[in-house]
Amino acid sequence: MQNFIFKLVFLFTLLLSGNLIIAQHNHSHSHEHEENSSNKVEHLSFKDTFFGSENNFQVCYPKDHRNFFYAIFLLILLVAVLAIFTFINARKTNKLLASKNKIIEEKNKDLVDSIKYSLQIQKSILPKASTVNNSFENIFVFYCPKDIVSGDFYWIHHDERYAYVAVVDCTGHGVPGAFLSLIGNNAINKAVKEDGEAEPGAILDKMNYYVKETLNQHGDGELKDGMEVALCRLDKQTNTLLFAGANLSMVYFNKGDLNIVKGSKCTVGSVQTHVKNAPETHSVQLEKGDSFYLFSDGIIDQFGGKEGKKFKISGLKNLLTAIHQKDITTQQKEVVHTFETWKNNQEQLDDVCVIGISV
Repeated sequence: MQNFIFKLVFLFTLLLSGNLIIAQHNHSHSHEHEENSSNKVEHLSFKDTFFGSENNFQVCYPKDHRNFFYAIFLLILLVAVLAIFTFINARKTNKLLASKNKIIEEKNKDLVDSIKYSLQIQKSILPKASTVNNSFENIFVFYCPKDIVSGDFYWIHHDERYAYVAVVDCTGHGVPGAFLSLIGNNAINKAVKEDGEAEPGAILDKMNYYVKETLNQHGDGELKDGMEVALCRLDKQTNTLLFAGANLSMVYFNKGDLNIVKGSKCTVGSVQTHVKNAPETHSVQLEKGDSFYLFSDGIIDQFGGKEGKKFKISGLKNLLTAIHQKDITTQQKEVVHTFETWKNNQEQLDDVCVIGISV
């Protein structure tokens, strides 16, 4: 409709131009004719016709002047109609956009509210403060989801002799990762509390079985999602630490020296035809004053700093070396401060979970 009106305006513009040329030509011709006539009657000019005073002239508009006047009036009318039509159409469009935006905002609010409520469900699987304190005397947990809900979670359990702690990094983050975290938490609880597995490598192997069963991962065409896990068992009587990892490592300090134990090249869940054995269990003898740390890859993969580079495992080693002899509360504050300072204005790329324990 707008294009049609624009075409009309263009055509009438051409008509006006033609009329103006004709009028000027007629004026010139009439003027010459009257000069040559014996009556010597002066013909009114374009200016006299449209802007002259009636006191000086009493005229009957020539036909070409009249047509020119009508064309101007019609052009003004068309422009007014076009302006009104454009205004009405813009108002309708704005109302439609406002209505759609309101619907989107309402749906987005419902979605965010739903995810926020699901956060309460995810929090319910995390260890209670009493469980954490009864398992380890000196422990800090830095748990920082990228989104509202997290693909990372931590698990702590204890019995009369042993204390267990695990950091689990599920595929993805946000809602998909949170769904996997529920599956992973259920799997590790079944392996330890129902099946009675006690060795970290065996726990991860049984956990792997349960995750695959839940996700129906029996062939190459099935879901490839899984999780990386770092799992420790501390003997509270002898301070012997057993560690097994599925693609995650452990850092520990013994007599002030930094050591790192790498996890096995595998994951819990997913289809891995090359993996034949359970993750390897490593044994470390700790002494009073020693400490160990578990972490997901969210902190070492975070971009930041002055040059916008990754924090890397080297950055984490330097940080832990600087703080491992401090009290556990100070250690937590230092880890949080360092991460936030490093990240600065950069977007957080992944969920972050760091756990430190002093013997």
